Amino acid sequence: MSSAAKGAWWMIAAAAALTAMAICIRYLPAYSVLLMIFLRNVINLGLMAPSVLKQGKSVYKTERLGMHALRNVFLYSGNVAWFYGVTLIALADVATLQFTSPLFTALIAAVFLGERIGGHRMVAILVGFAGAVIIIRPGMVPIETGTLVILLAAFLYSAAHVVTKRLSDTESGSTVVFYMSVTILVYSAIPAFFVWKTPELADLPAIIGLGVTGYATHYCITRSLAEGDASFVIAFDFMRLPFSAILGWMLFREVLDFWTCFGALIIFAAGYYTTVREAKAEP
Repeated sequence: MSSAAKGAWWMIAAAAALTAMAICIRYLPAYSVLLMIFLRNVINLGLMAPSVLKQGKSVYKTERLGMHALRNVFLYSGNVAWFYGVTLIALADVATLQFTSPLFTALIAAVFLGERIGGHRMVAILVGFAGAVIIIRPGMVPIETGTLVILLAAFLYSAAHVVTKRLSDTESGSTVVFYMSVTILVYSAIPAFFVWKTPELADLPAIIGLGVTGYATHYCITRSLAEGDASFVIAFDFMRLPFSAILGWMLFREVLDFWTCFGALIIFAAGYYTTVREAKAEP
């Protein structure tokens, strides 16, 4: 199998893992999302521990703790918004609205990193957000809280991605991941204390699933980008939509409507175009 094909399959696996995580959230209605995030990170850190220990002291070295802390504030806040949104709207809508993330990233990078937004990228951003408007249809249908929360999650993840760009100048990927796991565990432990509920035996598979799918998503995306060009493999992230639509219908009787499909195609096409342009601009 070629490297490009391997990269594509790893990205498809990441899409499947992220969809599976959303399903695990749905099967834990008795637990606060704040507690779910904490439990997921406990399991996630445990799965990462062997790799971190194997890499030795170099993974802990950093002179940019403040930047790591800022990045992970955005990530943790994004997690809270995403987990909450998953409990409110259809899985296909969650996947679709998340495709706005590359568009938010381009805007934030322009404002805070001084990256230039050319005519092509600006058109792509406007088209992408037009796709989001098609899905939301303000004034035609009531705007759901879950829709706004998932858009907020996409924005927060994009902000974290922009900070990651800054960190990548001096930090290794292993160091960034290590501080992400430890810092978010600390952030999530405090609110989880106030909503603590001892997990019941019947819920353990879904709780463990949160940690495993979270780790698997990160691992598969990393492997995908290592095997193939980002501008190629990112196209296969669109598999999140059919996965979410099919499983949402099978498990929760959710129906994918025409406007969501149409808006999803527009958003993803704009986001993909932005990603390709960015990849070509990199040295």
